[in-house]
Amino acid sequence: MLPFLLVLGPTHAEDTGPRSPSSERESLHLADPGLIAELVAAEPEISSPVAMAWDEAGSLYVAEMQDYPVGPGGGTIRLLRDLDGDGRYERATLFADHLEFPNSVLPWKGGVLVTAAPDLWYLRDNDGDGRAEERRAWFTGFGTGNQQLRANGLFWGLDGWVYGANGRSDGRVRPAGSPEAAAVSIRGRDFRLDPSTGAFETLAGRSQFGLGRDDWGQRFLSWNTIPVRHEVIPDAYLARNPGTAAADALQDCLPAGDRGEVFPRTPPPLVFNNESGQHFNALSGLHIFRGDALGSDYSGNAFVGESLRNLIHRRVLVPDGPTFRAERRESQSEFLSSSDPWFHPVNMATGPDGALYVADFYRRFVEHPDWVAREMRGQVPWAEGRGHGRIWRVRRKGNGARAGDLASFSTNASARQILGMLDHPNGWHRDTAQRLLRERFPRDPLGAMTSPVLEGRRPEGRVAWLYTWAILGGRDPGVLEKALGDADPHVRAAALHWIGLGLSSAASSDATSRRYENLLAAAAPRFLGTPSEIRDSREGLEFVLALGFVREPAFRESILSRIARLSTNRWILLACAAGSQEPHLAALARPATPSPRPPPAPQHPDPNRTAVLDRLRPALQMTGDPARGAATVSRLCLSCHYLKGRGQRIGPDLSGATARSPESLLVDLFDPSRQIAPDYTEYEVELNSGEKLTGLIASETSTRLTLRHPGSPDVSVSQSEVRQIGTTGRSLMPVGLEEGLRIEDVADLIAFIRSPDAAPLP
Repeated sequence: MLPFLLVLGPTHAEDTGPRSPSSERESLHLADPGLIAELVAAEPEISSPVAMAWDEAGSLYVAEMQDYPVGPGGGTIRLLRDLDGDGRYERATLFADHLEFPNSVLPWKGGVLVTAAPDLWYLRDNDGDGRAEERRAWFTGFGTGNQQLRANGLFWGLDGWVYGANGRSDGRVRPAGSPEAAAVSIRGRDFRLDPSTGAFETLAGRSQFGLGRDDWGQRFLSWNTIPVRHEVIPDAYLARNPGTAAADALQDCLPAGDRGEVFPRTPPPLVFNNESGQHFNALSGLHIFRGDALGSDYSGNAFVGESLRNLIHRRVLVPDGPTFRAERRESQSEFLSSSDPWFHPVNMATGPDGALYVADFYRRFVEHPDWVAREMRGQVPWAEGRGHGRIWRVRRKGNGARAGDLASFSTNASARQILGMLDHPNGWHRDTAQRLLRERFPRDPLGAMTSPVLEGRRPEGRVAWLYTWAILGGRDPGVLEKALGDADPHVRAAALHWIGLGLSSAASSDATSRRYENLLAAAAPRFLGTPSEIRDSREGLEFVLALGFVREPAFRESILSRIARLSTNRWILLACAAGSQEPHLAALARPATPSPRPPPAPQHPDPNRTAVLDRLRPALQMTGDPARGAATVSRLCLSCHYLKGRGQRIGPDLSGATARSPESLLVDLFDPSRQIAPDYTEYEVELNSGEKLTGLIASETSTRLTLRHPGSPDVSVSQSEVRQIGTTGRSLMPVGLEEGLRIEDVADLIAFIRSPDAAPLP
């Protein structure tokens, strides 16, 4: 199942067609009675919105996927303006059109960056008429697979880079106009780029639709059934030690035992689709809220839309060592839910006013034909409702609508005025200030950055100041020393982060490098004397990662070894291994190293899968028993598949199989290689030694390749050992599942997969 998923046919018992915006507003229910949802834009000003972002003047750019799902070329960027400051956008201009499924937008240098695979565009209005005359493909080569699964989610990182989500279509990305030889594979990976230099890099993990970051620079990813994952250790650090694998860089933040239940207000689907309506299924638009208009309880929370069931789900990110637990707060309810089955919250953003904004796709269908049985695809009016679309604002009652403090971002604002916005309570202002300082003052970037700004009231502001100072070229160890004495551990962690990066780029004889090393030596007793700080603080992890760049091996290894003996936290141990060349530290971190592997399970001796399907096809005429089918799924499927909070995430999540017809499921189960999703293709990796490994590619960096195979640990090898990589043309799922099954068992199995809520898993 995929990010904007909806059911087919008569979707809900109460689906009476599109409602007016005021009627839809009445359908919205917020769990917190102190909050209110307000309409800020609707058709005809906008239609089919999927992403949004504001420039420094408060103008709102909206990516409209009007061409969804089959196109071609009907996507647009709409420019909205609130002329009277009442919070409602009265003027809409067609900023750009004829884009291929645009799905994210981000202001930069008077224009916007837009993802519309295969390209990442730069669009700019140069004559002030509200329409982009300048239209330049900046990068190209992003995968153009299913329109739900393309590169998306652009946002500004605290480090001044633009981050993006892969989607699930991969690709080989290069600057537009450059030769293919310059392309970088993003297979299974997200990406980032530096707009000031044009540098492009890949990142650990692959987020599906939506990508977020918090006030401290931490990156969060999501999947259609996984609301929040955290990049605990950037894989650039892990790549320093060939004994560590990038697959270890991410942490699923759901607490143990969390089954991912949701509590919708719309009736369950009636026909064509029997998906589990009570569990995560079609999550999209992950956003880490960084505003101040909802109240302090919501700052830093993760929000994600469950578009199948017309609701927005919230998780509170609770620190857990150097990572987080994503805890539920609403009990038997959701942050925001609707009784209108056309409400589809596909994306969210923090606005200049500090409120939470929701892009409501507002159509009848958001499913894609690729995920519907072939015999039904021509029966569905996919474009029904594409002229509709709404944007909602959620804020605390009594605050009143506000436009946001934008005066300090005017074209004649000084660097000092913009710097003052780094201490603003709203994260949007801090991000915009960082961006404008780089854009407007590149020749004298540090002239206005004086130490009093580092003493701002908010630790978020002090961290933003420190990052801005560093990305603008600041390297004074005295500033970092001052930050290391800050009362807030986030500020100290930021200082350690930049000390490490400074060490990684400094020459061994550089005096600044030696001062950085002295700072680390002075900080070491705090961590060695109280190991609980290593176990429980992000600051401890940044300290260990910075140590990895120290050039004096005796000092580096002695400190890392002592920390490894003190700590039981696997992230600290992994960081120790990344920064050390000593084998015993790599062993402590459980590195995935090449080892002999059993050969893949042999294929079923009957090569004619068509004959097997013909023999089992009578099961399609039977009424199966879901309870017996649940037992079969538990016995045969959960070692590789995930469903209702149980199982493994090696193969596809089985909640995504419920929409498939019985005939399609029969083929999926008993002839799995007939039609293979790109995510689950089996790869064969031939090593220089002649050994061949098979499995899914769990992660890939410039230095390591990690393969995953059911029933055995991940295998990670150095890229220098790899001779060639190719697909086998087979699914990783073995054939022969029918062994020992009666026709009745097959009917039961299909009945449960299509209706998993009909019976509990044993």
